Amino acid sequence: MANQSITLLLVACLMGVSGCTQYWYQEGASYQQCLRDREDCFQELQKRTSFTYTGKYEFEYMTQCMQEKGYRLVTEKELPMDARRSEPDSTLHWRAKGISGTLEKP
Repeated sequence: MANQSITLLLVACLMGVSGCTQYWYQEGASYQQCLRDREDCFQELQKRTSFTYTGKYEFEYMTQCMQEKGYRLVTEKELPMDARRSEPDSTLHWRAKGISGTLEKP
């Protein structure tokens, strides 16, 4: 009985979180620029941590760095319909955020 309760709780949590993906977005910034800016922030983060402890430091650092570059966290429904988006890369950090931006014109 306890195992069933735990399983139900985990499923409920996952369902609640699945619709809350957040993306880094800056009006007027291209998708490629957002990708480069996140990579720059991540490279700076790598200088400051060994990633052996994945507490909130990494998340807070990335948040501060991206905000300093002019990005804000938005949900999927806040993104313009024509914005390119990619899901969070959990290999960077378990609390990683997705990225989004305008398509570059040819």
